[in-house]
Formats: sequence, structure tokens, C-alpha cells
Amino acid sequence: MAQHRNLPVTQQERLLRQEPGFNHLNPAEQQRQIQQLHQLNEMPEAQRDRRLARAEALERLSPAEQMRVNQSARQLQMLPPDRQSVVRRAFQDLRGVPPEQRDTILNSARYSATFSPEERGMLSNLLRVEPYEAPR
Repeated sequence: MAQHRNLPVTQQERLLRQEPGFNHLNPAEQQRQIQQLHQLNEMPEAQRDRRLARAEALERLSPAEQMRVNQSARQLQMLPPDRQSVVRRAFQDLRGVPPEQRDTILNSARYSATFSPEERGMLSNLLRVEPYEAPR
């Protein structure tokens, strides 16, 4: 998607339909892929770039690592609303930390006191594919 982002959405959709394997997907998955393409094109550029960078980072992971990231996203959804809010806020904050410093913060005394080992693991897994976003 990133290589075709300057093309009109109709051309991007045509190229998506020509991708190897696209026709092997079931019709519902094909439609979901097309809807995602349209949603992506409607996003502000910074949000779109972040989404594409996240997708590319996820593709570079091994299948086992991808599974851990996806499992962490599902686990986050299962947390009680108050914990979800706290974990999401930490995720937002940690996006502004360079990737090589994130584990140090996650393992700090402050984070250890605030988050369970499972919550810190979720954050660690999700941050593996999250691009750095410099503070504004």
C-alpha cells in the first residue's frame, strides 16, 4: 500500500485486486481489504503514515511474534474499562519514547508498581510494531 499511496484510490483498489492471493480470499475478506484501503485513504497523512509503518513492522515479525502482538491487542480489549484506559494512556505516552528506551521504562519501578506483568507484556508486544512519534 505504501508504494501506491500517491495513486488515486480507484487505481489503488485495482492494484489490490490484482495482488497475488487476493482472489483466493473469501468475498467477505476481499471486501474488508477494500474497505480498509478506502479508510486508509481518508485518514490524515500523519495517521495514514503511522498505520502503514505499523503494518510494515508487523509484516517483518515472525509468525510467532505476530501472534503475540495480535494476542496482546485482544487481551487489551478484555481488560476492565478502567485498566484499559490506564494501559492505553501508557501506550500513547510510550509512543513518544524512542524504541530502544521503551523496555527500560516498562521495567522501571514506576511502571512495575502501576502495571501488572501481564499489562507490561501487552504494552511491550504492542509497542514492537508502533512507530516512534516524537513529542510535539
